[in-house]
Amino acid sequence: MSNRKTDIYISADELRDIAMEILKKEGVPESDAFITADCLVKANLRGIDTHGVIRLKVYVDRLRAGGNNPTPNIRVIHESATTAVMDGDNGLGPPGGVSAMTKAVEKAQNSGISVVTMRNSNHYGAAAFYAMMALEHNMIGISMTNVLAGMPPTGGRQARIGNNPFALAFPAGKELPIVFDAATSLSSWGKVFLAAQTDALLAEGCFLDKDGNPTVNPEDVISGGLLLPIAGYKGYGMALCIGILTGLLADGSFDIDVPHPYKYLDVPGANSFFMAAIQINQFVPIEQFKKRIDEIIRIIRDTPIASNAERIYLPGEKEHIAERERMAKGIPLNDETVEELRTLAQETGVAYPSLRPRAGGERSNRAKPYLD
Repeated sequence: MSNRKTDIYISADELRDIAMEILKKEGVPESDAFITADCLVKANLRGIDTHGVIRLKVYVDRLRAGGNNPTPNIRVIHESATTAVMDGDNGLGPPGGVSAMTKAVEKAQNSGISVVTMRNSNHYGAAAFYAMMALEHNMIGISMTNVLAGMPPTGGRQARIGNNPFALAFPAGKELPIVFDAATSLSSWGKVFLAAQTDALLAEGCFLDKDGNPTVNPEDVISGGLLLPIAGYKGYGMALCIGILTGLLADGSFDIDVPHPYKYLDVPGANSFFMAAIQINQFVPIEQFKKRIDEIIRIIRDTPIASNAERIYLPGEKEHIAERERMAKGIPLNDETVEELRTLAQETGVAYPSLRPRAGGERSNRAKPYLD
């Protein structure tokens, strides 16, 4: 199979508007449609295409099949001054995640620190989207979600836990904020789906097929394969802890009971979230904290470079660079994503731009790259 180079570009505003209007046509209220579209496009802007508008089609498919509730009653089940448990009412994940983190920030403004959990929601996109909401309030943000079981425990050969992702965001002074966002697997479901869509191979050593054999073919993983945890038993332990902090603290489903969102379109989602906000001023003066973060960043950046490396990046720095470039040049979309968006727009009666390859863009017949 040949690789088709990504060479279709669209502005973030235009892409966000298209996604929002499509969701509105599917019965999603404008505010929720905007949040969801913004979450997906922000991922594309930051170079996390696996969690960008490539996900819009399955969101729409689930809305049409009845698996997602377009007009959920997101509500607080019970709360205290520092905590809350919420119910997402099977709505789209991004509005649920924003509601939970907004509640956490509000409580932390009064109490210094807050944890909010949510049950009965759906895929919420990139975890950093929510952790970064705390930055504008000079807070540390923490975001976690559980997902369908796709990893075995160390020593096992069947999926029991999700590759549950988490993100932490720390404000800085003159430097960029530190934003760490990662799944607890060596690679992610999003990269599997993107590789399948673009005829690419997966990274070696990250996946098993249904028989437990290593594979780089995304179709092997989709048809019953497994993701492998980061750092062996350590990643398995981290994923388990996140599953407990999300599913159990929200009194929701554990990973093994979260349905596959692509295979069971008409089945309600069962993802749970954990959002935390920490008001730094309650511990140390914010300017002192930011100054020390800047100092740490410079210490890390000034590390002597290894012979096989070009430079050192801080967590979130590559994403910031990608966002700056894509805001200026547009967001690149592969042919399959362009066609999916065009089809969704036609089906819903949403105006769709006439996208053309960037001048000078060429197709490549080179061997498929590894997606790491």
